[in-house]
Amino acid sequence: MKTKNGPSLIWILALIFSSFACRFIVPDSSETLPAGEIIYQTNQDGNFELYSIDIRSGATFRLTNNSANDMSPTFIAAKNQIGFISDRQNGLHLYVMDTLGENIKSIISEKGTAVEYPDWSPDGEFITASLVEECLAPAKKCVYDIYVMNADGTNLKNLTNTPESEWVPAWSPDGEQLAFSSDRDGDSEIYVMNRDGSHLVQLTKNSGYDGRPRWSIDGTGFAFETDRDGGDWDIYTMNADGTDPSPITNNFSNDISESWSPDGNWLVYVSNSDGDSEIFIIDSNGQNQRQLTNNSYNDIAPIWIP
Repeated sequence: MKTKNGPSLIWILALIFSSFACRFIVPDSSETLPAGEIIYQTNQDGNFELYSIDIRSGATFRLTNNSANDMSPTFIAAKNQIGFISDRQNGLHLYVMDTLGENIKSIISEKGTAVEYPDWSPDGEFITASLVEECLAPAKKCVYDIYVMNADGTNLKNLTNTPESEWVPAWSPDGEQLAFSSDRDGDSEIYVMNRDGSHLVQLTKNSGYDGRPRWSIDGTGFAFETDRDGGDWDIYTMNADGTDPSPITNNFSNDISESWSPDGNWLVYVSNSDGDSEIFIIDSNGQNQRQLTNNSYNDIAPIWIP
């Protein structure tokens, strides 16, 4: 599971498409669970599609339905939309839709352009993403950089432009900074910079993988995924300056791909504790872990919407 750049869409697409029996856990004590829905990608239909699951009832709803792979959802709170990546036009391109999976609109679909991990600014007017403008077969490696662009996909600007790949950018709650992960020092570490690419600061430095930084709702810290303890992946939190890294999960499974609840009191993430990729939630103190999906498919890339 470990790669130089950590879990990515390449790793996601390499997961085994498995059997066809599916069931979901409906928690016995739903009144103790937070409200909201989780949007995630699953291969239960033979390719990756986007689904939602109601946290309290366990009810699921299919959002996309086509022969392509629809992946990497993100919630655009300012516009009440979902952004996502799809290969429906012969490449990894960027789209938006409403929260019911309707009114799909293409944002970036140029041949040769590959997009991963989009994130919209708090005001919904700008997008940051891991992007490469020329990634054509039979290229052996496509080097991703952190870009910003207008919400309609225009005015692309490369903020990093390094020989190494830069991944999984995230806007700060005030819209003034971007956090991301990069292997520019030899392994994946977490960095932060101003929205124009200035004032780059490295927040983590160790021999393990640190990646997928996600700002806390109040902007005072991050959740991130790491294998710094060796053997498996866990979800950690740390202060916004990189100090006081603390585990939220600490077990023998691989826990990755975390996302905050809108109130900042919970995290949703992916774990392989039962042998394949399932969706879990846990509170910000590392307590009250609950499994939301339980099937033989790969349920990954969860985000939380109100």
